[in-house]
Amino acid sequence: MKLLFSTVLIFLLALAPAGSAEIKAEGRSFAAFWIQFQAAVVKGDKEAIARRTRFPFGDEKLAKADFVKQCDKLFSAKVRRCFRSAKPVKDDKLDSYSAFCGETIFVFEKGKDGYRFTDLAVND
Repeated sequence: MKLLFSTVLIFLLALAPAGSAEIKAEGRSFAAFWIQFQAAVVKGDKEAIARRTRFPFGDEKLAKADFVKQCDKLFSAKVRRCFRSAKPVKDDKLDSYSAFCGETIFVFEKGKDGYRFTDLAVND
């Protein structure tokens, strides 16, 4: 029984590095990014939102500290409810996505460190 347990344990440990590499590669996909960003917004987790945001942020060139202070305004209760079911749309010309909540467009672009929240725009 000990031999069987030891064999299974060694097998599982041998698979761990390969699994870690797959997670890192998957973490660069938009789908993986979106799941994390969406959950952070729905929970109202300002720090988690900021970790997935590119700084300086937007036209105002907000630093992280200023962005965190404005999170309640950017992600109101209405926006957080919208994010529960928001479906991002891919821009075919750029490697970016947009999510629409009311009159606001949330823009996500791919950079060297994966996808990040990069801007807000008015949905006209």
